[in-house]
Amino acid sequence: MTKYAGRELVLLVGSPAVEVGQLTSLGNAGSSRNLIDASAYGDDWMDYVVGQQDGSEVDVEIAYDPADTEHTAIIAAYDAGTSTNFEMQLAAADFHIGFPALVTKCERGAPRDGLLTLAATLKILNPGVTDL
Repeated sequence: MTKYAGRELVLLVGSPAVEVGQLTSLGNAGSSRNLIDASAYGDDWMDYVVGQQDGSEVDVEIAYDPADTEHTAIIAAYDAGTSTNFEMQLAAADFHIGFPALVTKCERGAPRDGLLTLAATLKILNPGVTDL
């Protein structure tokens, strides 16, 4: 089984998609479904059906450069409160996915002994993650 180094994963933003540089952390993109209890009186076992799909929240951290247009694009998406297209790509693994998302968190700061950072959370929307 082949393994791939995560350090080669890139995040892209916008249409056309442009790579976000200086990415230091990137969470998983996907969705989940809640379980609905469909059990009835007299059943010996619990019975479930799956509920609606809900996009995951992807945490992103960047070594922030206020002059970088892709970094400012994430801040602009947060300020606008509208859906923005994002992509994740790892070329060596032929992995390329895309998803629309709202930027629901946008924080900037720096520890005393660290880099200036931009932390954001992307809430995946319908139609969810698609292979590109």
